[in-house]
Amino acid sequence: MIESLKISDIISKENLSFLILSIGLSIPAILLGENLLLSLPVITVIMLSFVFGERFILSIIIISLFTLVGDLGRSLRLVVQLVDFTLLGILFLKRFGLNFQSYPAVPKSVLYFLLLYFSAMTISAVMSNYPFAGIGTITQQIAFFIIAYIFYSLISSARDINLYFTCIFIVGCILVTFSLLAFSQGEVSLLDILSPNRPRVSAIITNIEASTNFFVVSFPLIISILLLKRKFADKAIYYFFIFYFSLGLILTMSRSAIIGIIVSTAIIFYLLNRKRFYHLVFSITFIVLLFLFYTPLNELLTTFLRIESGMSARDYIWKMSMDMIKDNTLFGIGPGAYQYEMLNYFPYMLGDWWGRLFIYISEVSGGANLSHNFFLTFFTDMGILGIMTAVALPLIYLRIGIKTLKKYKNDDPNNYYLIIALFAAGTSIILRNFFNGIGLLYVGGIQTDLPFWLIFGSLIYFYKMPLPAKEVIEDQIKSPVT
Repeated sequence: MIESLKISDIISKENLSFLILSIGLSIPAILLGENLLLSLPVITVIMLSFVFGERFILSIIIISLFTLVGDLGRSLRLVVQLVDFTLLGILFLKRFGLNFQSYPAVPKSVLYFLLLYFSAMTISAVMSNYPFAGIGTITQQIAFFIIAYIFYSLISSARDINLYFTCIFIVGCILVTFSLLAFSQGEVSLLDILSPNRPRVSAIITNIEASTNFFVVSFPLIISILLLKRKFADKAIYYFFIFYFSLGLILTMSRSAIIGIIVSTAIIFYLLNRKRFYHLVFSITFIVLLFLFYTPLNELLTTFLRIESGMSARDYIWKMSMDMIKDNTLFGIGPGAYQYEMLNYFPYMLGDWWGRLFIYISEVSGGANLSHNFFLTFFTDMGILGIMTAVALPLIYLRIGIKTLKKYKNDDPNNYYLIIALFAAGTSIILRNFFNGIGLLYVGGIQTDLPFWLIFGSLIYFYKMPLPAKEVIEDQIKSPVT
């Protein structure tokens, strides 16, 4: 339970210093005229952090990083990041200081992956026609992994992991709520949503695939909780959340997100309830056959899943990337060079709709690689070492995840169900990256990539944590699940 605030805690030298520093960090936001009202919630959050402690601070950091730094103005985004990253660094130093030996270790396989990744980027950049184009990407990735490591190092129990993913769950609810508001206040009607040229509605994070990533992570957690709970009263609220997140999926209509959720649900059912797994497989097969051979339903499915748009030009984009790879197989075009090489392989007329759209996406993404496939992105940018890096990450993740599942199979069900949900969510993100380049390592993006690395860090925590004594395990298994 969260402890109440004590007067002695307020007047302690350490907390006074923390308060002064935190208020000082809010000054840039206060000084920005257009963000003047931001000062009140910032100061309120700071004061509440002294009431509820470090976990409250961490939750605010996670939620704000995922909701306040996306499509807002650059000035506000920089202020939020400055405050969040500084507070995150303070929490880390407060716990570990500069005693490097006390810093939590990561598996050697992950260290080897990082060595391979940064070696691939460096070698490719040196051999590229644009050797300095990758400096920003490399710097961003270094900063990203430092942030991901800090979040991993701050995990001291399963309670912290639950906190992380409760925050992601809250972010998902926020995204659905604002998307529903945008839908209700806009000029888009329900008939438009069901039309062939249906719009895709998203708010706060206008990058549809980044937005739906939070749904992909949240669904496995909800499914595992439903399987863990025994009473319908405990399950009712989670059934509502399934319905609520489904509304968000309907508005955004990301086919890769739907596939990812189906796969993660299948993984959970296969590991926890084989009967439900077979029911799921049978149901999906029956529904697909029904939609394929019954014309009215076939038309509805075609419209609903945007099948008429085919691969949404991904086939052209993939061909474009393959042509780049043919000409730059060994070292790739270099990190950050895609924006310069793109027009040399452009598959569209510059003036047609797809051409204008692709150029626009390239501009708003800052010139990032638009291959729409994680493996093609790495192969295009970094050549042979790049594709080796891209293949290594899923293999390392699956190896650590499967070993962790086996390790905790007979442990406390609360931990085991949580680990299964994390493993299924991470696996579905990896699967999505066959159709998108977002979610694993996308130019150091916090909104796009951090959810996966929070999952990976949580699995690593369980992977490295020794199991309790056998007697304790037996007592936990015999006790009722709550």
